[in-house]
Amino acid sequence: MSAPCEGVRVVDLSRVLAGPQCAALLGDLGADVVKVESPHGGDETRSWLPFVDGVSTAFLSVNRNKRSIAVDLTTPEGRALVRELIVSADVVIENFRTGTMERWGLGYEDLRTDAPRLVYSAISAFGRTGELAERAGYEAVLQAFSGVMSITGDPDGPPARSGPSLLDLGTGILTAHAVTAALLDRERTGRGQRVDTALLGTAMTLLGYHAQGYLSAGEVPERRGSAHAALVPYRAYPCADDESVFIAAGNDGLWARFCDALGLERLRDDLRFSTLPARREHRQELDEQLVAVLSRLPRDELLDILEAAGVPAAPVNDVAQVVEHPQVRELDTIQTVFHPGLARAIELVASPFRATEMVTRVRRAPPMLGEHTDEILDEFGYDVEARTDLRARGIVT
Repeated sequence: MSAPCEGVRVVDLSRVLAGPQCAALLGDLGADVVKVESPHGGDETRSWLPFVDGVSTAFLSVNRNKRSIAVDLTTPEGRALVRELIVSADVVIENFRTGTMERWGLGYEDLRTDAPRLVYSAISAFGRTGELAERAGYEAVLQAFSGVMSITGDPDGPPARSGPSLLDLGTGILTAHAVTAALLDRERTGRGQRVDTALLGTAMTLLGYHAQGYLSAGEVPERRGSAHAALVPYRAYPCADDESVFIAAGNDGLWARFCDALGLERLRDDLRFSTLPARREHRQELDEQLVAVLSRLPRDELLDILEAAGVPAAPVNDVAQVVEHPQVRELDTIQTVFHPGLARAIELVASPFRATEMVTRVRRAPPMLGEHTDEILDEFGYDVEARTDLRARGIVT
C-alpha cells in the first residue's frame, strides 16, 4: 500500500492547534514534516496541561509524524536558515499574525521566484484581508465572534464554548484538504500557489444549516442544549441512574416505534404529538412527559429497549468511556508508537480515514524540542563544525 504524500516535504512553522493539525494530517499521508520551533520553549502547547512525565498531552495530540528543528526566527541567520528549508520544500504552513512573515522576508511573494512550485499555506483568525485582518484571535474568541457560542449551551443559560476546539481543528482539517488540492493542481500546472484559510471561514462552514436558515428564512437560531430546532424528540434525556441517553426519534415512523416500545401509545395517539409539526409546537409539554417516564428507567435498560425497537439512541459517554469503547478500537483511530523522550510506547489518536490502496499510520511520535536539529541540518550540508557554530550563537538548539 502507498502513502500518497510520500516524497512531499512540509515545513511546519505553525503553532498551537490549527496549523499543527494540518501538518499532522499530511504526515499521516506520508509527508516528511519538519516542524520549526523557537528554541525558547517551542510550540506553546508544550506548556499546556495536563502533562505525562513532563510532556504536554496537548502537544502530543497534533504533532505526530514530525521532526523538530529549533531555530530562532528573530535572528537574520535563523530566518536565512528557514528560508533555505522552505525553498527546498513542497509545502510551508504558517499561522503567524498577518504581516509577520512578510516583515521577515518569508512571505509568499518573497519566496515564489525561488520556489515557483511551493504551496504556501497561511492560516489566520479573521482572514488576510478586510478590517479585522490583523486582529489576533483564538478558538474561543472566534467561537464568540462567529455566532457558534450563541447557539451552544442550555436555553436558559449563558452562551458556552464548545468542548472540542472545533474551529482550530476544523481549520486544520480544511487546510489539509486545500493543501492536497493545491498539490494536485501543481501536478497539472507545474505551479505552486498560496492557500489562505481562516478560523472565521471554518466557523461559517460549520454553522451550516444554522447560517443558511438565516440567509434564506431570516431565522436567527437559539441555544437549545442537546435538542434540535426541527426534530422532536431529538435530545438527551436523564435516566434513573444519573446517566443520560440521547434519543433520535425525529420522524413520525421512529416516533411511533419509540412509543410502542415503551408502552406510550397515549402519547403516540395524542394529536399534540402525533406529527412532527405538532411535536415541535408542543415540545415543552412532550419533553415534560418524556422526562417523567424515562427518568424511571436505568440507562442500559432503556438502551436495550430502543435498540430492539430500531430507534437510534446512544449513551452520553464521557471521554474515557468512548476512548476505551471496542468500536473506537475497531476503527484503528488509536494507534501505538514508541516515544523516545518518554522511553516507552504511547497511544495517539490517528487519522480517521481508511482506504483500500493507501496507508495512513502514526510513523513517528511527536518530537521533543529540537530533537532532529542535527539530522535536518546534516541533510542540508551543515557539517559538525557549522552546526556547532550555529548552536554556540543560539541560532539553533
